Amino acid sequence: MSPEVLGIVLILTMLFAIFIGFPISFTLIFLGVFFGYIGFGDLVFYLMTFQFSGSMLEQTLAAIPLFTFMGILMEKANLMERLFTSVQMALARTKGSLFVAVLFVSVIFGAATGIVGASVTILGIMSAKTMNRAGYDVQLAAGTITAGGTLGILIPPSIMLVVMGPILNVPVTDLFAAAIMPG
Repeated sequence: MSPEVLGIVLILTMLFAIFIGFPISFTLIFLGVFFGYIGFGDLVFYLMTFQFSGSMLEQTLAAIPLFTFMGILMEKANLMERLFTSVQMALARTKGSLFVAVLFVSVIFGAATGIVGASVTILGIMSAKTMNRAGYDVQLAAGTITAGGTLGILIPPSIMLVVMGPILNVPVTDLFAAAIMPG
């Protein structure tokens, strides 16, 4: 089978598996191994272990569990709720103070953890009820929480920048320096 046809069959199989509800992570793993075996034979298993070993030897990736641990510590100590409450009280007279509080807390949490999913989830749990009780528009509140949560990518240090550095062969410090102004 030619590589072009193999690629098209792979994409169609992947889309079919995802649309019927098979988890994306397992779909990508199984199809990668299966179609890799069809395309490369036994060599795919050696290539897989070589790639895993290369990824494990990246020293900069050791920071990822530490970012996750920092997020867990902040959540267990209720630092996010305290920070959200204090910013909300400090800006109580300002119109739209909850929006500003959500964005401020998301910047702090994004800088500490760098994880988008955790940031959006925790901000949603903390602030959605408060914003709803205060009479804020639900769509605008959800947009603010989502936008604030995605700031974690831009604010150094972030996990995304740590992961992108070795992949792009760019020093992580250069990525951090480049992300300071947009963040």
